[in-house]
Amino acid sequence: MSDRNLIQELDRELEAKNFQGLWNEALWKSDAKLMTKDPKTAVLPCLWKWNDIEHYLRQAGELVGLDGKVERRTLRLLNPGLKDLRGQKHATTHTVHMSVQLLKPGELASSHRHNFGAFRFIVEGRGAYTVVEGEKFVMEPGDLILNPPMTWHGHGNDAEPIMWLDGLDYPLILSLQVLTWEPFPGDFQPIKESFKSAAYRVGMARPVWEKAAGPLAYKWEETYRTLKGLEGGEGSPFDGVALEYVNPVDGGHTFPTMSCGIQMLRPGEATQTHRHNSSTVYHAFRGSGVTVIDGKRYEWEKGDCFVVPLWSWHSHQNQSKKEEAILFSMNDRPMLEALKLYREEAGEGMPKV
Repeated sequence: MSDRNLIQELDRELEAKNFQGLWNEALWKSDAKLMTKDPKTAVLPCLWKWNDIEHYLRQAGELVGLDGKVERRTLRLLNPGLKDLRGQKHATTHTVHMSVQLLKPGELASSHRHNFGAFRFIVEGRGAYTVVEGEKFVMEPGDLILNPPMTWHGHGNDAEPIMWLDGLDYPLILSLQVLTWEPFPGDFQPIKESFKSAAYRVGMARPVWEKAAGPLAYKWEETYRTLKGLEGGEGSPFDGVALEYVNPVDGGHTFPTMSCGIQMLRPGEATQTHRHNSSTVYHAFRGSGVTVIDGKRYEWEKGDCFVVPLWSWHSHQNQSKKEEAILFSMNDRPMLEALKLYREEAGEGMPKV
């Protein structure tokens, strides 16, 4: 028997006992395709137009009720590059997920909890509320409200129709096979009315009876004031006047696994090109502009959402000479930094980051 036949016989015996020899030529060639200098991703650039988002959500609002069979009326932003990948076909990138939710007047979205982090960024409408661990947070456009992992949360609306972004690290937690989810006993958690404990969660002090930092809310009025206060400064060459929503308890990222940002592109401002191995999902909160991703132009306006995949060269430009443009974003940079994997490069002619 030839050596080749002996090797094939050995490979079959190994496979039967759940082993694999790396000397297999086909396997070696397959693995070699993964060993590249630059990271690769199945995630594709994609732009979702607000006209479509709003149209389909309004249509769903007429057809779909929150009757117990359906807990949330949300429109998922699905990445076309992931639709054929098991476990990721419902994701916006391979690590994070964004959707847009509509809550109509008089509706309650029942309470539940899960071990993946979540946030709400309010896009349109006001007067509705979210309840996190019994605390009621009124929603207004531009507000960011966090739901830390394993906190009970639900939503209610006594005012006008409201839409917000839901951001989750669900795809990451699912890939780690540690996902947990459970409904609240009794449908909707009670609201604490005795005092607004969230108001006292400022600075470096918190109630001693709380085991961990509670839910956090970032009001748009304060965020916008900070952006405008920095408007006259140099800003970031890659992102304009850019802020990160930091956790005031430890000064770190918004979540351990993902972070949220807000950036203002001043009238006519065009940023420099760079790339990083974190993926980012953007929402155009105000204004209009264009983002160039690996040489292709993506023109966006108020309400649009788009994805910049990891390791893609990109830059932004505000197309208005008179009005500012504001982009909200979420990314998976905290996870990469924690694993010592984060990389970033400036474009040609720019100093290294």
